[in-house]
Amino acid sequence: MTLSQRTSSLAALAVVLACGDAEEPAAPVEASTDAAAPAAAPEEPAPPDPFAAEGIEAARPGLRFGWPVESPHITSYFGWRTNPMTGVGTKLHRGLDLRGGIGDLILSIGPGVVAFAGQDLLLGNLVIVDHGLGVTSYYGHMHDILVHAGLPVDRGTALGLVGNTGRSEAPHLHLTVKIGALAVDPLWLIGAPLHGYPGLPALAEADTDVEY
Repeated sequence: MTLSQRTSSLAALAVVLACGDAEEPAAPVEASTDAAAPAAAPEEPAPPDPFAAEGIEAARPGLRFGWPVESPHITSYFGWRTNPMTGVGTKLHRGLDLRGGIGDLILSIGPGVVAFAGQDLLLGNLVIVDHGLGVTSYYGHMHDILVHAGLPVDRGTALGLVGNTGRSEAPHLHLTVKIGALAVDPLWLIGAPLHGYPGLPALAEADTDVEY
């Protein structure tokens, strides 16, 4: 190799090394960036506000229920009570009694299909609505029935008129709600009245010698 060739080779090597030296700092910078990545990572989003509209909508149940009369006045709650027919002993009352005048409208508490509309020994003129998901509602002591079996109804649909039929001492609506064969406190579904609710919801197993 001549002196000039050797000089050219050394110059080329110097250029390569120079370029390498120029690029070398990039590696430490990249490593430094990687090392700092955890600190620069975006913060986790705050938990959703439980009172935000989207949260409320997501938590809404599939079925929506309301009161079966326009002006609720509860005369007897769900649970054990003195037998109203004899005044002696206690009897399990598996629903709500709502005072009303004969002819007041009785409304479906929720959407569903009328499963029964006719006579019952205890509840007189009776309508039963199947709401699906195993939920049924019973409306007893009606003066008149305004629907028939198989009719689709919505929340607030008029089912009948308040009356005093069956085993009843005064005009009122008897409302029972069942989940499967189990009677539950209707206030679980329709909500407590504004004037307050003195007890906690309860359950009652099916029994042949107690009222609906």
